[in-house]
Amino acid sequence: MKAILLTAARTVTIAEVDPPVPGPGEVLVRVGLLGLCGTDLGFYDGTSNYLRDGLKSYPFVPGHEWVGTVCGTGPGVDPGWGGRRVSGHNFRACGHCPACRAGRIRYCPDRSEIGVLGPRPGAGSELLTAPVDTLTRIPDALSDTAAALLEPTAAAVHAVDRIAVGPHDRVAVLGGGTLGLAAAQVARALGADTVVLDPHPAARGLAAALGLPALAAPDEQDQGAYGAVVEASGSGAAVRAAVGLVAAGGRIAQLGTPHHPVDGFDAAALVIKDVTLHAVLSGVGYWDRLVELVESGAVDLDPLVEQVFALDSLDAAFAQLASPDRGRPKVLVRVGAPQPERAAVTAAASVR
Repeated sequence: MKAILLTAARTVTIAEVDPPVPGPGEVLVRVGLLGLCGTDLGFYDGTSNYLRDGLKSYPFVPGHEWVGTVCGTGPGVDPGWGGRRVSGHNFRACGHCPACRAGRIRYCPDRSEIGVLGPRPGAGSELLTAPVDTLTRIPDALSDTAAALLEPTAAAVHAVDRIAVGPHDRVAVLGGGTLGLAAAQVARALGADTVVLDPHPAARGLAAALGLPALAAPDEQDQGAYGAVVEASGSGAAVRAAVGLVAAGGRIAQLGTPHHPVDGFDAAALVIKDVTLHAVLSGVGYWDRLVELVESGAVDLDPLVEQVFALDSLDAAFAQLASPDRGRPKVLVRVGAPQPERAAVTAAASVR
């Protein structure tokens, strides 16, 4: 089968590798669409903190955001999974540590994450094996495009849930990328008065198209005016700004991941204002709620996609992902042909 192989910084090829065989409790998935994110870009250009810290090394198959169709089942798996459209989270936990036994696999000290952490190959290949307990069945109402965005945007649901956003909250979302626009839509669905803050006009324009108020920067009177703040960009400036925007007794969800220490972070202000700060890892456990929100129309993921690239255009896909001029935050790669009954929906939803 064909697989994407990163062999060095800015060196990506399409390799012929042996197809995987599903083990007990696993299915074989024919991958349709693969999502690329900032983590993948860091692997591609060599700037990733995973590479710097020795948590990942070349060569490897990247990819952890995907949608596909089950085309085979391993021992002990209900054959009824065959033919189902699915996506799934990328955590592979040990299953026997205290965290795993408590059902909190995000905290497993021996976990790996396909395409990101540990030796397991990612989803950037024509075929992928996945444990059935990591999968979510995709309803017909969701396009392939939206399904490929479930993995990153489930974390946005986690963030909003973690800080207990409700209808009486005023919420600031810092960052109009994939995570920020998803988090803002989730907060709005809960009845919160929500605004997106992003310095880039394209991001603000997309937020407005989704019906979300958007500002380039907060006004002076907005300091301390938000009961809940979601930092979804990972930029140092936004991380610092969140402290000033949150109200006394308020809550911050740190959803974005800074890739270096943040200078000037005012921890004393957090103490003085008695603020609760939550760091948010992954959306494991929030997929079903997200699917319901997308299916109901409360959250729209399709407009977040800038372009769907062919498998033989990977360098162009990464260049587009790195471009500050792109109008939408998400880039996808077509790994396999869409299901015939989904082709029209996906083509209509994708922005080319």
